[in-house]
Amino acid sequence: MKNKSLFIKITLLLSTLLVGIFTGQQAFADDGTIDIVIHKQLWDQAPDAAIQNTGAADQDIKDPIEGVGFTIYDITEDYYKLVKGSDETTTIQMIQENVADYQKIIREQGLTDEKGTIKFTQLPKSSGGKNAVYLIVETALPDPEKVKVEKAAEPLVVALPVYEMSTDGKTYTDKELATVHLYPKNVGTIVEKPVTPTKPKKPSKPKKPSKPKKRLPQTGEAKSFLGILGILLIGTAIILWRKHSVRNN
Repeated sequence: MKNKSLFIKITLLLSTLLVGIFTGQQAFADDGTIDIVIHKQLWDQAPDAAIQNTGAADQDIKDPIEGVGFTIYDITEDYYKLVKGSDETTTIQMIQENVADYQKIIREQGLTDEKGTIKFTQLPKSSGGKNAVYLIVETALPDPEKVKVEKAAEPLVVALPVYEMSTDGKTYTDKELATVHLYPKNVGTIVEKPVTPTKPKKPSKPKKPSKPKKRLPQTGEAKSFLGILGILLIGTAIILWRKHSVRNN
């Protein structure tokens, strides 16, 4: 019987995982591909409770983060070995606690864009004759000059197939999703750009003082000089006339 349950959980440490519930004999889905879209956002603090996501594009991205690197690994073989004699939740936790041991087969990798989104397309639904299981790891943090990350997102484990959730938010329908949307979250803060101080204006060079021009006599000064000269000439003429008159007498 085909199982229809799959959960995405964000723990208090913002661990995000997508869990599929399977029967004892795992039958794989029809051959095909699936798209996984990651929406990366920043939280200023961890949520108070676990948040269940639906796998659908129905969440508001408030603070998207650009430049976060994600790598998808195919862990199908390891997953089914671990899940035998155990349960899905325990297996997921074991993989998350020892994630380096399962980062072997790289399927896809890339960086989020300015909207905090990265889309991995045409991922095979099956691997080795079984429903594919993918491990998604945050392998590169954003530019520290733009975002200060206090806690990176926990690895995600996506076990296919994924089904659309009912409107009650508790059960799943028979409709298999062709595109799965995931919302891993980081705890941190956006680094504000420092205000660049305005450069002071260069002081203007003082103008060189112009050389003083030679002073020309004013018109009034010229008249005064001519008047004095005239008086002197008249006085001299009177003196000479008197001397001449005295001699004649």
